[in-house]
Amino acid sequence: MKWLCTVLNFFLPGLGYLVGVPEKRVVGIFWLLGVLGLTAVEQGMGLQAALPQAFQVMFVAVLVMNLGFAIDTFLIFKRKEAGAPPAAKA
Repeated sequence: MKWLCTVLNFFLPGLGYLVGVPEKRVVGIFWLLGVLGLTAVEQGMGLQAALPQAFQVMFVAVLVMNLGFAIDTFLIFKRKEAGAPPAAKA
């Protein structure tokens, strides 16, 4: 489950939370909706063809964001496996 949710959150941030992190399901829904909106702008509205430099910046930003989601999910499962309490909320 740890690796499934980590991979899901890398490719579709929020989906990994929906599948395996009950305490983050609500925020997972909002992140997933945001990702679908970004994908619509990036792919469906022709951003790459119209503004190639903007597309490159957006691609890198989304890649960094997705990596952060994957790391967060992995660390949540690692803490659960160790029996540690959940991390403090900011």
